[in-house]
Amino acid sequence: MQRNLLTAVAAGLASALLALSSSWGILGVLVLTLFAPLPLIAAGLSLGLTAAAIAALTALAVVALVQGVGPLAVFAASDAVPSLMIARFALLNRQAPDGAIEWYPAGRLLTWICFFGVALFVATALIAGLGPDGLQARIAALMAPIREAMPNPGSDTARADADRVFAALKFTVPAILTTAWMFKLVFNGVLAQKILARRGLSLRPSPDLRTLTLPSWLAGVTVAATVVGLLGSGWLGFLGANIALILWVPYLLLGLAVLHTVSGRWPGRTPLLVVTYLFVILFGWLTIALAGVGFLEQWLGLRERFSGPGRGNERKE
Repeated sequence: MQRNLLTAVAAGLASALLALSSSWGILGVLVLTLFAPLPLIAAGLSLGLTAAAIAALTALAVVALVQGVGPLAVFAASDAVPSLMIARFALLNRQAPDGAIEWYPAGRLLTWICFFGVALFVATALIAGLGPDGLQARIAALMAPIREAMPNPGSDTARADADRVFAALKFTVPAILTTAWMFKLVFNGVLAQKILARRGLSLRPSPDLRTLTLPSWLAGVTVAATVVGLLGSGWLGFLGANIALILWVPYLLLGLAVLHTVSGRWPGRTPLLVVTYLFVILFGWLTIALAGVGFLEQWLGLRERFSGPGRGNERKE
């Protein structure tokens, strides 16, 4: 018991150190802070929710002492609380009628992360204000110097196109930042589980992410938000569009799961996947295509059609 307590405290100190590394320069901002949730999630997956809570409280106390209330709130919302949520749901399980243990599905956990991101965005928008001086105005003010520093194209047509692209970018900044945050959490969760599983320290078996499925009701919520984003105007359109983009992220990951499953029988699979990922990074529209594949997978069962039924030790969605 004492050893677990010391391990949890050490995990909290490590998480706080990683979070505080943003003040160390570009390496801390771009690399080290990205791993701040890792020790907290690892503590939960290896020692249980109580250890994760102790680690989170330790990290919160250190951040508050060093940087104050403002950074404490940011760290709590972006790292500490989501890490506890991941540990909480990842460790849920039940006994099936045949006596096997069914673990909480990775797809439902991903959905919780997604809705937590939506809640963060909505809360930020409400705090910033609903009027003309609200979140949109603040984003525009922050990005104005970036647009001014960019070289202007020679022709009026090219300049107008660049302005439209930049306006669309400003409009979707909350979704872009929330998506990056979601990928950070998912990456740290997967990494923590892999490290612990290799050492035999994880309390649960690793889910096969190639068999990822999402709750069927998520499709209706996503379509509704997309319609609001496309047809709404002003503040409503801003909220709807960004929420819709956030809600499409699980389908992007499901599309990647389909790609990994279907490509299992391809010759030269690894280089083909590397090239595919490079194209996805370079050409943003491919993320839309992959999200569409993920959406269709729910209804058409593309993985079963092309590679046979998947197996897993998790609850069915």
